[in-house]
Amino acid sequence: MNITTILKETKCCDLIKGQVPITIDSTKSVEEGCKELVEHQFTSAPIIDKSTGKIIGMLDYRDLVAFILLVFTKEKDGQDHKIFLDYDRGHKIKYIVENASKLSQEDENNKLSIHLLADLSLKNPTNTLIYNSPVTKAIEIFSNGIHRLILIKEDGSLYGILSQSDIVKYLASIFPVQIPGHTNNSIKWELGEKPISLAKPEFNEVITIDRYSSVMDALRIMYNSTISSIAIVENMGTKKILRGNISMTDIKEVIKNNKWRLLWYPVGNFFEEIRKMQEFENNGLDKVPVYTVGAETSVIKVIQKLAVTKGHRIWIVTEGDSLLSVYSLTDFMKLLKSELDKNQ
Repeated sequence: MNITTILKETKCCDLIKGQVPITIDSTKSVEEGCKELVEHQFTSAPIIDKSTGKIIGMLDYRDLVAFILLVFTKEKDGQDHKIFLDYDRGHKIKYIVENASKLSQEDENNKLSIHLLADLSLKNPTNTLIYNSPVTKAIEIFSNGIHRLILIKEDGSLYGILSQSDIVKYLASIFPVQIPGHTNNSIKWELGEKPISLAKPEFNEVITIDRYSSVMDALRIMYNSTISSIAIVENMGTKKILRGNISMTDIKEVIKNNKWRLLWYPVGNFFEEIRKMQEFENNGLDKVPVYTVGAETSVIKVIQKLAVTKGHRIWIVTEGDSLLSVYSLTDFMKLLKSELDKNQ
């Protein structure tokens, strides 16, 4: 059996069996909603209008970054909000900025409501799909840079959340680790066995940030460049040596303990600090390591590594950790879509 047939015959709902979707009440404050997302360790969650049961939109870490840039950029950096003015959201943004100080007030009734942050970034809009649609439909949407989908039932009610990671995890499960010199898999995927350098020959320059720049600088670059993670590097001549990475989800460490001062830390120090915090909280387990592969690693092995580490991207390096490129889950979705298109 080939990979194309499997993806056409597999249903989206098969990939999230047993999932209990977490939703956020639209009446909760920004602080409460953010902490709820952090506590459940989800990267996104639907915001629900409890009075109607309808989905207002999605909350994810990109929306939280948009909020942070709105609230803190002008206050600390003397910047205006031009990066937001391309969108027809003037009244909403003005309200958020003018009322952001209410985050620190004790009166719960005066705090900003979480529904104001729903789809605030406009970079990962809410998309829905019938729960029993073939996985190929989800791949088509994911290949456009959408990171997660709301799966709904025929009546429009919520079934669950499907992410790019769910598809990668599924692919990894049907390609068990190969024993050198043996073939133990009846599923054929010719491209999957090729080096990642052949699957993505156009190794473009990676967007990076110097380890001494601030966390706020990193968030601003990620937001403006529509990326969810950025490599922290140390420039050594013409080489960029990978020293870590920061993603939008890392701001949960700021939100969780209200450590807003960390936003002005050097990004390299921030990476090391959250690494230590998470090692302490997880009995010494490293939760934010840097995942790397060489250019000759096969596509399937890269998928398997991402599935095991639950990463959203992997850095491609040469000897000595000199940064060469990055491969994201969206890159995989584009790869799968090209395979599907060729076999239609």
